[in-house]
Parts: sequence; structure tokens; C-alpha cells
Amino acid sequence: MRDHRVDAAGPAAVDFRQVGAHRELEGHNATTSDALGELFAQLRKGMSTEDRGTWLQARFTLNPDGTFDFDFARDDEPVWTEPPPASAYPDELAAFPRADAHIPDWWRLRAQLPLGLEFRHAEIGGPDVERPPLTDTEVPLVLQYLEREAVVHEDADQRFHTDGTWIWSEAVPLLLAKHGVPPEPDLVAHIRRNHFQPPYVEPLVRRTAEADLRGEPRPKPGRADVKKTAGDVAAELETTPDPKLADDELLIVLVQRLGEHGVWPEAYRVGDRADGTWCLNFTPDGWEVAAYAGGKPREPKYFDRLEDAAQQLLGALLLHPARMTAGHETPLETAKELDDWPVHPAPGEPPLTLLRNKRITRLVAGTVVLRFGEEPGNLVHHGEVRFATTSLPLERERERRSYRLRRPLHVITGITVPWANLPGGAVAFVLPKPIAEHESDGSLERIE
Repeated sequence: MRDHRVDAAGPAAVDFRQVGAHRELEGHNATTSDALGELFAQLRKGMSTEDRGTWLQARFTLNPDGTFDFDFARDDEPVWTEPPPASAYPDELAAFPRADAHIPDWWRLRAQLPLGLEFRHAEIGGPDVERPPLTDTEVPLVLQYLEREAVVHEDADQRFHTDGTWIWSEAVPLLLAKHGVPPEPDLVAHIRRNHFQPPYVEPLVRRTAEADLRGEPRPKPGRADVKKTAGDVAAELETTPDPKLADDELLIVLVQRLGEHGVWPEAYRVGDRADGTWCLNFTPDGWEVAAYAGGKPREPKYFDRLEDAAQQLLGALLLHPARMTAGHETPLETAKELDDWPVHPAPGEPPLTLLRNKRITRLVAGTVVLRFGEEPGNLVHHGEVRFATTSLPLERERERRSYRLRRPLHVITGITVPWANLPGGAVAFVLPKPIAEHESDGSLERIE
């Protein structure tokens, strides 16, 4: 570590993580090398113990005065930079065996081993059993807890529930409801610790409880128990600025983002090619992004990484709004479809049918918009439109006012259609509220 320090005046630390053959080495004020990683691996091997295996992650910190700290964890799941392959977990157990009791459930999921949790089974008792009473407030809360939890097994006589820790028969809440006999004290204490809120029980835990009740071998985790779904990925992406995604996950995100921004599926192809669209494909030269015409790519761009190519496709389609619809105009909408828009014109304003290529957009603070006509209304236009392109009644040309946004607003934008001998073609915005209300709440200010 002394040889790997960057600044000898400060503490240097190295994090090491390993499972099976998968290793990760990360330095803080320290460089790393394969030789240093090998020393950690040897130390890990030397610290293994019978039936307990060895640690999975450790941090070695060297202080400026020469003292050091070494912290390690045997059972906690490491936070990996790159997820290990599925084979790493059984390989780890083969190299450093662990007794069944020392394999955490998170590991069992990765290694496709049955869960090791031990359920407690609630005693039913009877109408005459004496147990510490519940308060009047607690009775309905305990009943709700016992009755709402997942049913994991039922036969002709009764049903069984579990909260992932306890298993109880439906007779337990029945005794409480009919005879006022509470569950056994340990179960009541457990419910209180959960603040009377039933926890969600994962499907694998439910199947494990059912197997125990039926006297069958516990099930192994299936693919659905361990693999992230598209919903899991979407949730993580909301809060993770630099997520690590496999190619299939990245493509799911790409298609989702395109759809969220209103890009038509007809405007692009992924893994395919079509004239008049932007396409993303893998080629011998790398990941290709290009607009296709005449069966050939126009000014294609090539990337070594799919993520770079996905960013190129997303940016290319969003940069110019007409690309989002492949240059086509949006079709006429039915009355029901028009009702689906979250913003609508105020009374006296032209209907949404007079706007084509509509989409939701966010006008930033400082945007200047132009209003033709009196203030009662919520239709404005780009700050420098010509009146003839607005397709508004001619008398509205006499009144024109400019406004500046003082905070961002989500609006409907679109292009005006030809109407009443006017050519249309102006960029229009339908505001969430009438202009007077936006002035009143401070989101708009008049500037002329």
C-alpha cells in the first residue's frame, strides 16, 4: 500500500470485492494493480474458516503515520461495479464451503438455492386459554394484520397465512374475533414491532412456506425471483445518473424514452432498417446510427458502445420535432381523444383540432410569448410569429401583448392549421390556465 499511495500526506484506502473468480479493486488516494489484487485474494484465502467460508468484501486503509485499519464483511452483499456472472456464487461455495446456516438468503437467490429462513408457527390455543390481553385499540389492528397477510396454503379445513417470519392458521384471528383470545405473546410482540403494518411477502417466501406446510422440499429460486424486470430498471433509472445496464436493458430504456417524448414508432427502427426512418443496427464497423433513404444510410455514425449509439439516436430524433413523426402530420383526433389531453383551450379559444403535431412540452423561465386578443384566454404563440400564420379571427390582430414566463410551465404546443383563408403554420402554446390567472400567481409577467 505504501508503494501505491498517490499522496503520502493523506490516508490511502483500497476496496476489494470477490465472489468466485469475479474480482473488483478500487483505490482511494491509491493506485491499484493486479499484484495488489492477488495479495488481497491470498489474504482472503488465508482467512477462510471451516463451514463459514471467507469474506466477500474488505477495505484496507493506510494512515499517514503508518497505522492501518482492515475491515471486512463475510455475509453482506457487496455493492458491485459490474454484477458477477451467475456461476460465481456456486463457484465461491465450491472454493470456500459454508454450512447451510451461514449462507444468507440474498446469496441463495444468486446461487439458486432454497431459502434458509426458519418460520415460527403460531399456536392456536382455544377459547379458554389465558394470554395477555390486547387493548381495545389493538384488537382491530391485530385482526387486520392477521387477516390481510398472504394466504400460502389452504385445504378443506383451513387456510394458512405468513408474513415471512410467522405462519398462522386462520383459526388464530378467528379466536380473537369471536372469543377475544389474542395470539400467543411472541406473535403479538412481533406485530407490534411491525407497527401493525403487514409487510409484503415475496412470492418465493410464500412458496417456501407452502412447501413447509405440505411437507415438501423447499423450492429453488426461479428466473422471475432474481432477474430484474423492465419495471425494476425504470424505477432505478429515475434516481441513478450513471446506471450500469446490459444491452437488452439499455434498449428497453431507449424505447421507453422515445415513447415518453412522443416519438412515433414509425420514425425509427432498432435492429432493422427502413427508408424514411432513423435506424440503430450492429454492423462490422460497430453500432450504426443513421437516417435511411433509398435503402442506404445517410451520413452514418459508428460507435463502439451501444450506450453511445443509443444516445445518438435519442438526440437525433429529439433535436428536430419533425423527426419525431417521421415528417408526417398527426391525424385528426376524435372527440374522446381530444378529451385525453391534460390541458384544454379556455372558452372562446380555437379548439385543439386546429393544432397539428401536438405534444406536451415545458417552456422554461424567461420564454417570451405573444398573445393576440383580449386577456381572457390561454392561447399564446411564439414571440415573433406573423399574425396571418395564427389562423385566428381577424379582429384579434388589433390586440397584441407580450408576456415573459417567470417560472417553467408545462403546456401543449402545436402548429396551427390553415383556417378561414389564413395559411396557418405558427407555433402555438395552450397554457394550463387563463393568462389573468398566470399573471395573478406570478408565472407570467406582461412586458409590453
